[in-house]
Amino acid sequence: MGEAASAGLALMTTKAWRRMWSRLQAENIPRLALLFGVALIASGLSVYWVEVGTNDGFKTIGDSMWWSIVTLTSTGYGDRYPTSGMGRFLASLAMVLGLGITAIVTARIAAVMVEKKIKEGRGLNDANRLSGHVVILGLKPDLAQFIQEVLEITPELSSNRLVLVNLASDLVIDELRHRFEGIVYIRGDMIDPLALQRANIQKASKAIILADASGDRSDQEVDARTVMTNMTVKSLAPQCYTCAEIYDKKYLEHLRLARCDEVVLSREYARSLLVNATVASGITFVVHNLLDLADMKGLFTEAIPEEYVGRSFGEYAAHLKAGGQMLIGVLENTGQSLEIKREALREAQKTAHIATLVENLRRVKSLEPNKPVLAPPDDHVIASHALAIVIGRPNIPGQEARA
Repeated sequence: MGEAASAGLALMTTKAWRRMWSRLQAENIPRLALLFGVALIASGLSVYWVEVGTNDGFKTIGDSMWWSIVTLTSTGYGDRYPTSGMGRFLASLAMVLGLGITAIVTARIAAVMVEKKIKEGRGLNDANRLSGHVVILGLKPDLAQFIQEVLEITPELSSNRLVLVNLASDLVIDELRHRFEGIVYIRGDMIDPLALQRANIQKASKAIILADASGDRSDQEVDARTVMTNMTVKSLAPQCYTCAEIYDKKYLEHLRLARCDEVVLSREYARSLLVNATVASGITFVVHNLLDLADMKGLFTEAIPEEYVGRSFGEYAAHLKAGGQMLIGVLENTGQSLEIKREALREAQKTAHIATLVENLRRVKSLEPNKPVLAPPDDHVIASHALAIVIGRPNIPGQEARA
């Protein structure tokens, strides 16, 4: 495993050096460096040949090379200088050549920086330097508020590790950049594989696919594009955790077939709350408080300590109650759905009995990723890869919760 990681790191380093070398060649930096080296040697040797024996400042070739560097870079310490007519003529040529090379290099550097700023402004840059970042695909009218709450609920995530891929107007993007320093914007359609590659989706940890509000599209078109985007993400980065927002639940099965890890039925949830409100059940107040991020005392999921894996639900519930939290269930088979099934398949094959193997494979086939088990009996055994469904943030110092 270590050798594979080292080989992968070496490959990435090689690719980075190749990209850098191509960039340098495009700006003629190698030629300028060669020209500077030739000018340095030529001016140093020629002035040494003219001045040696008559000028105490040029006793060795090292003295003349030092003078050549100082002159070509327009530093001009004045500790050594030619005194003969020919030496001064050669020095004049070296100074003019040095000024020219300095001006060209400065212009090249300025051009690269300006080009970078222009690309960033137009969303034409990429996120190749990021790894383990979060990619938000699509556009919402309240995108700024959405990003703000994402950053608040995940303090370990900084804005410079968020990558946006959409076709928003320049005004919207300028506002987001001003509000969230360092955020990366990629201009492109979220279903475009090239835009996803520029977002470095292959190394992203999560992809949030929004019901894209850009363009004049019907709800069906929006949901179809969400499904297509999830398929594209999974084809480019099977290990990336995806969460998709759709309007119509009839597309839910399509997303499951596309191996989407989590689905949000935004309008379905809103409609259910309105239906409950017609009978004055008060459910809307309950849900609002559970999902309210203002006081961080609502509904969350968090990792279960290793010492409680394999133990009973009642034991862990008592442990959390002592810390001021209420355990209402567990979320089983959490994580990236493909990896969960692969691990379950490996475990299922660890038997020599055909009947047991067939039963294990049948169980793997019916395995449901991210399955919520609410209010289980106290003797329910907590399995590995499970998260605790709790009400209330932890009060124990050092313990982190995950939304």
